[in-house]
Amino acid sequence: MTTTNPTGRPNRTNPGDRALGYRDEQFRVEVANGDFDFRALELDDPKPTGRQLLTAAGFAPPEEHLIFQVLDDGAIEERRLDETVELRRKGAERFIVFRGDRSYRVEIDRRRFEWGAPELTGMAAKQLIRADPANTGIWLERRDEPDLFIEDGGIVHLAEDGIERLRTGPLDRYEYKVNGKTFFSKERTVDAAELLRAAFAGGAIGQDPDKTGYVMRVPDSDVTFVSGQAVDLDKYNVFRAAPEEGAPFA
Repeated sequence: MTTTNPTGRPNRTNPGDRALGYRDEQFRVEVANGDFDFRALELDDPKPTGRQLLTAAGFAPPEEHLIFQVLDDGAIEERRLDETVELRRKGAERFIVFRGDRSYRVEIDRRRFEWGAPELTGMAAKQLIRADPANTGIWLERRDEPDLFIEDGGIVHLAEDGIERLRTGPLDRYEYKVNGKTFFSKERTVDAAELLRAAFAGGAIGQDPDKTGYVMRVPDSDVTFVSGQAVDLDKYNVFRAAPEEGAPFA
């Protein structure tokens, strides 16, 4: 039954909610895509369904989307289209929306998370666990080979069999790249041999520098480094590495 307020306009909350003191109150929510770029919305209903939230946020048709509520610990939990959500708690409830029809799972630091897309970026993984992006690294755990560092824009594929397991760790101070892959060093000045060993372990070069001589070149310059030479990572931090006959082993 439709009721009206003293102005003659329909009431926006149901009679039960008005009896509890929620007449014409606006309830604030924040909605984002998987990029965690939240925007604010105001709703009249203190207990909207997932369908109503999607419609209010402009995601149409709602049947082609998934909506997740951000929990107090940072994890997200899927809400069904016909499931109601309580908005009368203190603060704005947050929701993340994906276009799709199935959810996925990922494990980060032994905690399991839901996700609404088959791909998860390194930055999104940090945001899921509310980590400091500037000082936290994400690694994909692997068997029988070194864990793979995931850059902020790097992709973890969640649609494979099994659950992908990620771990976090502090980023060392000095960042450098070898053949496009990112690495970190605790020290500013490092022997090129150590950089080559890290590059081999991380898959940036294909041959063991302890058995193959490599030259590290700084792009767009004449600067080169070989094993035994010190590299100032505050001055040079991008390298192209390739085997070269006569170059010393690491």
